[in-house]
Amino acid sequence: MPGGTTVRAAVCRGVGEPQSIEQLVLAAPGPGEVRVRIDACAVCHSDLMYTDGGWATDFPLVMGHEAAGCILETGPGVADVAVGDQVVVSLVRSCGECPACRRGHHVTCSGEFALDRQSPLTDGTGSPVAQGLNTGAFAEQVVVHRSQVVPHPADVPSTSASLLACGVLTGAGAVHNTAQVQAGDVVVVVGCGGVGIGAIQGARLAGAEQIVAVDPLPDKRESALLLGASHAVDPVSGDVAAVLREATGGRLADHLFITTAAPSALDNAVELLAPMGALVLVGMPPDGIAFEIDPTMLAAANQRILGSKMGTVRLADDIPRLIDHYRAGDFELDALVTTTHSLEDIDLAFDEVRRGKVLRTVILPNGHASPDHATPGNDREADA
Repeated sequence: MPGGTTVRAAVCRGVGEPQSIEQLVLAAPGPGEVRVRIDACAVCHSDLMYTDGGWATDFPLVMGHEAAGCILETGPGVADVAVGDQVVVSLVRSCGECPACRRGHHVTCSGEFALDRQSPLTDGTGSPVAQGLNTGAFAEQVVVHRSQVVPHPADVPSTSASLLACGVLTGAGAVHNTAQVQAGDVVVVVGCGGVGIGAIQGARLAGAEQIVAVDPLPDKRESALLLGASHAVDPVSGDVAAVLREATGGRLADHLFITTAAPSALDNAVELLAPMGALVLVGMPPDGIAFEIDPTMLAAANQRILGSKMGTVRLADDIPRLIDHYRAGDFELDALVTTTHSLEDIDLAFDEVRRGKVLRTVILPNGHASPDHATPGNDREADA
């Protein structure tokens, strides 16, 4: 393809199939687009939802949308970032002109993009390969819209910066933007993976009085306590409501964040809410999942149900804000990267995520893997 670049990428060609490492052709960036070398891309549960069949999609595709790297080329009309800039690369595209974008609701942008009409990726036969979740970052390079990248300081490692593209950003954004947690609030976070840990840290920054973390895995409960939760409970063997009432002197939750995609997390969730409380749905289960709510009780208690896609973030505002907290030592990223893997080991990385063995595992498309990258409890975390 004229103007294209050959790149290695992990291609998924069907539900449940192993991903194959293939040589693809990446088109040159068009107007308003940039080409980025991918230095790190975390594996998110959303990637698994597509490759495992939880959400419908077209194949073949390259997944990966929680990334960081370096700009290699800019397309026509791009003037505010430059070749050599270190950037976070996210799935969120915003045109800046549609009604949603004008109101600051970038995650619900309804604008049209050339990249929506035609993927920049083609395989050896010339057939198109889709960019999973607008990005396709399990690859050596990507071409994305300018709105999807945010520069970050060089002293922020790419492995850590990548977490600000989706998971941790989503959790912290749900607290700051969607729920607008205030000092003195009582918060419950169900699910303590990358998104849940982001929500816990966001609640701590907001000054929540009590933060109760709920997860069946002991390692994740331990991480939650190290990173800001005041209490942690196993929902299988423990009584979440009893722990909550004991921690708060009888109060229930002002904000209950469901950050896992597990449908069971929705069972009886409203019973943990205080009057005026908000149930915040952050994790996205497989297609077709439903749960029941008694509307009379909800109305009588003046409670709310809030959806939180990508934490209602505005990338250009929220990513720099969290980077400032990270550099000040009061927001952890480094210790959330449990393992790193080469592109060739991507199926192993996916399996780690399926089994709940990691907070975040990161693919290094252009580098070398380092198992046991970090563990909770490092110096930065202790300062946090």
